[in-house]
Amino acid sequence: MPAEADALLALHTHASSPQDMPFLRSLFASRCDHLHALGLPPPALQALIDQQYACREADYLRRFPQAHTRIALVGDECVGSLVVYDDNTTLHIVDLVVAPSVRGRGHGRTLVQQVQSQAHTAGRQAVTLSVDPMNQSALRLYLTLGFQVTEKQPVQWRMLWRPCPRDAQEDAHAGNLSLPTTTKG
Repeated sequence: MPAEADALLALHTHASSPQDMPFLRSLFASRCDHLHALGLPPPALQALIDQQYACREADYLRRFPQAHTRIALVGDECVGSLVVYDDNTTLHIVDLVVAPSVRGRGHGRTLVQQVQSQAHTAGRQAVTLSVDPMNQSALRLYLTLGFQVTEKQPVQWRMLWRPCPRDAQEDAHAGNLSLPTTTKG
């Protein structure tokens, strides 16, 4: 089995803790190309990134007070983060980030599939998320995982995935096993 396949199998998560803050801040900074483009001196740039991070965290706390942040790891290496809000009906993926150094290895796909599996197991009606339509790789991923666009705004598209009820899955599976019958008459 290739090393990348081994790494994918080893992807796991744990609840974030205060020790994970430097990693979470670095993930946030990895998505701040627009701020780096300002050409600010490094101390001013860092202050701006820190301010933006604090504002985002306050916004998440206000909008998703019971959201849980998980750290994604391969072995002992932190490779991403996932923030999920559960309102007992729907799981909402608030944020998903994979570290730039390990993007393109399927970690994002695995994390989304884990949320989908959790929704199915917990009996949730849907998984929802928002995505920047300019982020074509994320949009493509969500579409291939069965998400549908439910609302298009200029800077974000809302998407929804519904788990297939267990009975419907069993019926579909049973239907695939049976041979079609025809009657001549």
